[in-house]
Amino acid sequence: MSAILLPSALLPTTALVPAGGLLPAGPAGTVPALVAGAVVPAHPAVLAAGPFDGAPARVTVARLVLLTGLALVAGSGLVRPIAGPPVRAERVVAAVAALAVVCAAVAATARSGVSAWGIGLVAVAVVVPVLLGTRYPVAAALPGAAAVALLATVLASARNGIAGTALDAGYAVAAALLAGATLHLLVHRGAAPETPVTGTPVPGTPAPGTAAPGVAVSDTGRDRSAVVGWLAVAAGLLAVATAFAQILLTGPFSVIDLVGTGYGRAALVAALAPAVVTGVLLPGLIAGRRAHRSGAGSPAGSAAGSGRDRARAAALRERTRTVAAAAAVLGVAAAALPAALPVPAAAAEPGRLLARGIDLGSGALTLVVTPMRPGPNLVQLTGPGLVVPDTTGPDPAPVTAAEPMPGHGSGPAGGTGFGVRVADREVPVTARPGAPGGWALVDLPAGTRSLDVLAGGISRTVPVDVGSDRVSPAGATGADGPECASAVLGALVAAGPAAGTVGACPAESLRPADERALRDTVRSLAVRGAPGIALAADASPRSRAAAEAVRAEAAAAGLPLLPQGGADGALLVVSGWQDAARAVREIALAAHDTPTALGGTYLAPWLLTGGVLGAAQSAVVPLPFGPQEPLPQRYVRALAATAPGSAPSTSGLLAWADAGGQRVEEPFGLYGAAPVTVPMSIEPPGETGHHGGPNTAAWFPGGAVVHIGPLAAPTAPATP
Repeated sequence: MSAILLPSALLPTTALVPAGGLLPAGPAGTVPALVAGAVVPAHPAVLAAGPFDGAPARVTVARLVLLTGLALVAGSGLVRPIAGPPVRAERVVAAVAALAVVCAAVAATARSGVSAWGIGLVAVAVVVPVLLGTRYPVAAALPGAAAVALLATVLASARNGIAGTALDAGYAVAAALLAGATLHLLVHRGAAPETPVTGTPVPGTPAPGTAAPGVAVSDTGRDRSAVVGWLAVAAGLLAVATAFAQILLTGPFSVIDLVGTGYGRAALVAALAPAVVTGVLLPGLIAGRRAHRSGAGSPAGSAAGSGRDRARAAALRERTRTVAAAAAVLGVAAAALPAALPVPAAAAEPGRLLARGIDLGSGALTLVVTPMRPGPNLVQLTGPGLVVPDTTGPDPAPVTAAEPMPGHGSGPAGGTGFGVRVADREVPVTARPGAPGGWALVDLPAGTRSLDVLAGGISRTVPVDVGSDRVSPAGATGADGPECASAVLGALVAAGPAAGTVGACPAESLRPADERALRDTVRSLAVRGAPGIALAADASPRSRAAAEAVRAEAAAAGLPLLPQGGADGALLVVSGWQDAARAVREIALAAHDTPTALGGTYLAPWLLTGGVLGAAQSAVVPLPFGPQEPLPQRYVRALAATAPGSAPSTSGLLAWADAGGQRVEEPFGLYGAAPVTVPMSIEPPGETGHHGGPNTAAWFPGGAVVHIGPLAAPTAPATP
């Protein structure tokens, strides 16, 4: 498919790009529209979206007109070898459909330029109705087949895999045949399904060899109408099978998303409409077959009885053919919509981080649930303009079914904030020091299939699947849970949902490279004559190991360890995000009254994240990469496209690079971080950028991180 150039106005290209402007899509809400191909070509987007996201309305309408008209044109040509010469009504419908296709193609060409694809589309659309008006209408089958190929190409334009493309191609063939067959049956209302027997006609029924008023139908025409009817049934069954197979293959993967998002509803209608065609045509065809058999085996005296059977069968067909034709066209129109809408969210799986979008009335938000196991789970909400209550106290304990959650009975966070409800229990979404967005620690019992996210009077239901295995990685929901979620999200962004398994969290061990960087930092401070260092650590395994390495290196370098930063000493922070944010905030507040830590605030490499940097007046961080270098910037863009509002972090970058088979390890350098108050970039027209507030996707929203120099400790001057 990649070799065929299609008009960008009709395809789900970067015009649909990620994430903004979302409206509610039903129970599951909406989410950012993802264009993973521009960032992570090998994997589909992670999040889903609702019916109003994706392509602009004019593009969606153009797709609907193009595909629906193309299906009618293709079907009118394809059925000719079976249906025979068309009547005037068929030719008129085919001509109108061709005109619609031409108009849509011209509109697309006006936006994306002339292409061989567009010229071929117009040619095929015009040739079919022209041939239908000649003495050899059966020749229209060949351009009809070409039209089906073009229909399949456009219909499958949003698929990434061979299986999905093949299913869309199968649906295109079935939909075209279904449209052509039901159109033929609709305009041949007087045709019987089988050649009638001779005998005395029943009053009010067409005599043998005659036709209904305005329609010329021969015995051969009646036979052909029966065959076309069975062709429509077969095409309907094929369309139903391919549509449901596509849902099973590409989603939506839950009933909530199937009936609650625009993509899901379109996919469901595309599958059910052909089933309606089959359901309304089949009884009439069976009744006609029975009437024919009973008439063929009856003596002449029973002709009146068989005639009455045929009359009932004919009446049944008359009532259903209009419904069948409308359902066939509706199915094609519904099948045209998913390619103009963002892909559905990946299925929730036990032990894998869930990342999806949701709209609670104030715009698109990103929802993360981890570790997706029975018991305590962290729920994160991020997004532009998200405001949650701040909390600086200790971590809230998970609320269980036996213990009422905070806010139960009065709504989350005072009734106007955000909250998460499981069964009949609610817990408010609040801020966590050092972590972006809002967080709720909830208890999900084994077998939980959904949770509700609340904001004021708005509620959205999100499908989850925690399974029954209660084994959760250490640190996934504690003080270091946000960093753990950031790392898993980075891997998921790079390699797709399969990489979202929540394993060992970064705070559970100290990376050798980070230990070397911390030791080099201590030696550098000693050589530069720092009077001493204060150490800020916590109880995590990584922090304990880092503190031990720092103490050993300080002792070897003769650098005193101070209980506090003091006036001239330095502060070295090796804790997790939460304690680090509190520590640097306390130093910043103390510095307003008395000189404190004038030797500088130094952060461990894993503390490069906006929540920690924003709490400090300034800080120095040893890093193996420059935040403005190409690789980290690709990570930032991929994260922003996949999970808008999520903040980049060192742990997220390392996990993203590792999942993508890339290396970040470089010689460490020292980087200074400080807030800035001037715009750092020129934004394109219509974008607010720094003028509209800090960029939450930046490494340091509202600040800058710049290279200071190499980390290698300077050589001490020789003693004379």
